[in-house]
Amino acid sequence: MSNTQHLSFIFRFYYNTRYQSTMPPSVDSFVTNIQQYGEKVPKKLNTKIEEIARKAVEEMSKEAGNFFHEELNDDIHTEEQVKAIIELFPESLSQRKKNNFLPIQSATMSGCRSGARSSVSFVPLMASEGYRLGVGGEGNRGGLLSAMACLMAFSEDGHNTIQHLASSLFVGEKGPASEEFDRKRVRVLEKLRGMNLLKKVDIEEYALVNISLGPECQHRFEFFTSWDPDALGARDSQWRVPIHDVFKYNSGKENFEMALQAGMAYFPERFGFLFHKVGGTTACKKSFDEIEVDTAMNIIRRCIPPSDNHLILHHALEFAPNLVDDIGQYYPDAAFLRDTSGHTLTQFKFYINLRRGRRKFKKNSSFFIKATDNQVNSIHPETGLCPFMLAAVGNKSDITAVYYLLSRNPKLVGAGGNKDSDGVGSSRKRQREDID
Repeated sequence: MSNTQHLSFIFRFYYNTRYQSTMPPSVDSFVTNIQQYGEKVPKKLNTKIEEIARKAVEEMSKEAGNFFHEELNDDIHTEEQVKAIIELFPESLSQRKKNNFLPIQSATMSGCRSGARSSVSFVPLMASEGYRLGVGGEGNRGGLLSAMACLMAFSEDGHNTIQHLASSLFVGEKGPASEEFDRKRVRVLEKLRGMNLLKKVDIEEYALVNISLGPECQHRFEFFTSWDPDALGARDSQWRVPIHDVFKYNSGKENFEMALQAGMAYFPERFGFLFHKVGGTTACKKSFDEIEVDTAMNIIRRCIPPSDNHLILHHALEFAPNLVDDIGQYYPDAAFLRDTSGHTLTQFKFYINLRRGRRKFKKNSSFFIKATDNQVNSIHPETGLCPFMLAAVGNKSDITAVYYLLSRNPKLVGAGGNKDSDGVGSSRKRQREDID
């Protein structure tokens, strides 16, 4: 079918969409006549008409692209209308603005101010149609992975469309409008996931948890962390653990609380990565340095309530012993809790120091002399070793300490190494080898 035969319908649709009214009868009649008599005119004239029609279609396609960039509106237009435009002018989805944005990227950026036009709800449709049409090139998922070059961020090319969708902010005071801005983007992300255009691996690949960490993106942050909790710090990653990545901006306190709260929701046994170390510094210590101890501890107490009987002092003693005194002021009752092995904090501290070899009898004799009978006589359940054995293993063994602890109860010789009927002895042997 020739361009002149297409022209009537295309021109009518363009006119109705562009001006939201029907064409004047004279124009409508003229286009109908072109369709009816176009093939009957001399060939030379028909060729010129074809060329005019081709240029008209190109101009209309350009106008359709401009319409997507500048006028598409969630509150006015429908998916049916958008699909029709794409069917008529498929090149419109690839038309870039002066800032080099694709229509799908303009839609992603829309509605960022109160009262501003928004077209973000059409992003899933644009992505699926763009994927079919190869918008953005092969492997770009219809433009979702196309870089937005003017937004420099995690790479020299800037954020891609998905990253901007995950991290874009509402410009204005926090309230119903900013809340809807965030929720609207969650609905878009959910649709993209349902269409398999947003994948779980994208969360790691594009640092989606890190870049959505902030009160303005709270619902998006919750969407990503509920889908991939390990992104909070439970796996090796090319990105910093989120709780270490919270103090770059003015909202550091809020971000710290969001990260810790999410970490506690999914990894309470790891205290929400509060004691995770980067460069030898725990997230807890970093928070003390950035926002002061009192402010940080108030946040920590909200996320890790003392009433829940968390073994936070036991955990701090093992992973951040230099912070035990600071934390202990806010969790005094935690000093009386027993761990799953039945150890009090003082017993646990005794075993930790023995395992680390940080106490030598020659320089720290009081540490050994003041040890209670209960501490000296207990078998450490994690290793199956008595205290004198803990002092003996590894490169930091202390013969004098071993002799003293064994002299307190000689009957402990052989107590930790016998194989039980359930095979615990072999397990303990392996644990001793791990200590070495």
